Amino acid sequence: MIRRNRFEIVGQSLVFAAGVIIAVVFVSIMIIEFENSRRLSDAVNENMIEMTAAVRDSGVLMYDGIRVLGADVLNFGKKHFYSSEGEFVLQITSDSGRTVSVADKHDMEEIVAQSGAEGSRSPVDPSGEYLGKVIKNDNGIITLVSFTQVQ
Repeated sequence: MIRRNRFEIVGQSLVFAAGVIIAVVFVSIMIIEFENSRRLSDAVNENMIEMTAAVRDSGVLMYDGIRVLGADVLNFGKKHFYSSEGEFVLQITSDSGRTVSVADKHDMEEIVAQSGAEGSRSPVDPSGEYLGKVIKNDNGIITLVSFTQVQ
């Protein structure tokens, strides 16, 4: 039987305890870093969503407060309602006060057909001037784009 003195056993015990403490500290640091990386990932994801929405909406927001021709109003409607279902309502008001709302491709096709017909009472005069206005809801989502004919 091998005899060990007390000091040898105490030394081994201290080395073992130090190893356990280092392992616990290492695991704790890894858990903290994992949580930090998760929070960072969530923040980056949220920023990407906001930037994507800003880029998507920039093509619509550029019409807010500017004057455009009726032909531009028709092209705007074709762009946003022919390729997909509208994400907002397009409202067009003529100088006579007649207002039409466009919510889908069918509505837009009808207005385009009327604007090309001679003598029709189209809500859009291709050579007329219109003032654009973009309205967002409380969440910052575009809900209405309005073009009102000006004199």
